[in-house]
Amino acid sequence: TVWMATQAYLLLYNTAQALGWSAALATTVRSIVVNGGSLAAVYGDSGWFVRTFQVASALEVFHAGLKLTRAPMSAALMQWAGRTHVLIAVTHAIPHLQTTAAAGILILAWALTEVIRYPSYALSQSCPGWLNWLRYTIFIPLYPIGAASEMKLMYDGIPTMTAKQMYSISMPNAYNFAFDYTSFVKVVLVLYPFLFYQLYAYMFVQRKKKLGPCIRKKED
Repeated sequence: TVWMATQAYLLLYNTAQALGWSAALATTVRSIVVNGGSLAAVYGDSGWFVRTFQVASALEVFHAGLKLTRAPMSAALMQWAGRTHVLIAVTHAIPHLQTTAAAGILILAWALTEVIRYPSYALSQSCPGWLNWLRYTIFIPLYPIGAASEMKLMYDGIPTMTAKQMYSISMPNAYNFAFDYTSFVKVVLVLYPFLFYQLYAYMFVQRKKKLGPCIRKKED
């Protein structure tokens, strides 16, 4: 049936993502240990896994849009676009950012989040209570850490964006259109805390829905 095919596809997708982010976390931890606690080589060692599986998570926007999952399409799109922009358009495009502590912390925060999130999705109704609790608890410290790292990378990249006029379109041109990427990033930085708050608040609503019944049972 269509339902069974959909469930099989989602199981395959979430398992692949779980394995990919597990590889990213393993290489991140190894990089930190091998380099005596330094985060400088994390992006170089783990970047391929992170870029591949983060870009592939664009499928989740379509999952939400096609109602294959219950997640709001707007939330899925906002999270994917924000992450992918910082990862590809900023960090990967500006080499000196790749050796910063912010890049290493970003990857570590993302990987720790995803090695819990995707297995919980893959297990679905069979998800054990402890994993479900982690899924809706670990985001509390990790989401702000990830968001702060994203903002730090964008901010630190501004001088290079300005000097190289990255992704900017100047006039005159055939389309009579101009775009200054540095100004765009500055606007994004101003809006980022508000956009992050929406996502963070949504996760707390989800936490109450998912863990509330369990908490009430314990209290009873």
